[in-house]
Amino acid sequence: MRCPRQLKRMLVFCLLFTCLPPAVNAGLEWKTLQKVKLAEQALDVTASFDGKLIFSLTPGAILVYAADENRFIDRIPVAGGFTRIAFSHDERLILSAADPAQLEIIKYDRVYDINIENRPFKGAADAKVTLVVFDDYQ
Repeated sequence: MRCPRQLKRMLVFCLLFTCLPPAVNAGLEWKTLQKVKLAEQALDVTASFDGKLIFSLTPGAILVYAADENRFIDRIPVAGGFTRIAFSHDERLILSAADPAQLEIIKYDRVYDINIENRPFKGAADAKVTLVVFDDYQ
């Protein structure tokens, strides 16, 4: 007696599934990297794309935390009422509030202090702007 084609396919399908190893459930390993104490209640938190800066929205301010330096580096004052914060491309923070409904977009730039003490310079020592040339790279 010949088996119909559909029955053969069903038998092959059943044999394949009985011979395959059982499905494996994936798990997750995790560990705490840092714990940071906040002086004020955090309403919302976001991070830069590279994860180096963490922005914590508090009532009336954004606390800027440098994860690689393990310290707060700045405080950006904002009007009250904002409850959400999001990071956008090009170093922009987007704040939102529900009542009254509003958005505020903040552009920030990271500023680094460079010690130029005992270095050669031109111009006034107390100039507001200093241009530094790094020409001794090897």
